[in-house]
Amino acid sequence: MKRKDFIWDTGWTMNRFVRLIHGFSGKISVAPDGAGETAQPPVDIVQDEHGLLVEMEAPGMARENLAISIDADRLTIEGYKAGRPDSGCLRYLCLEREFGAFRRVIDIPASVDPSGAMAELSHGILRIRLPMISERRKNVVQVPIAGGTGVDDE
Repeated sequence: MKRKDFIWDTGWTMNRFVRLIHGFSGKISVAPDGAGETAQPPVDIVQDEHGLLVEMEAPGMARENLAISIDADRLTIEGYKAGRPDSGCLRYLCLEREFGAFRRVIDIPASVDPSGAMAELSHGILRIRLPMISERRKNVVQVPIAGGTGVDDE
């Protein structure tokens, strides 16, 4: 399937524009716009009395296709969302859902304890809890993901 076969693709241009704005703002680090890479899944970051809560939309993503790591002051979320098999005979009239690999690199706005980080994937939302501390550490920590089956738990 070639990009020129699309009659209407509202998501492509807007997603690239948003990625460009985020890159210039310096608030969110983004991976380069590479071939086969989807736009960045939306992320919310909230601070409360327990620390930081990072929530990312992850509909249709399986837990085993996600990886989370923390390195000093950066949270990296990588993953893959499987698409529908290409039968070769489909002609999309509108294609807004995105599939493929993604990588989010988020600057953590506070000092957190990576060893206390916890993540959960449930109902299409990835939630990462990062407890805050008074000083930053310099080691990389892989964060396991808990939850049900991992694909849009019902």
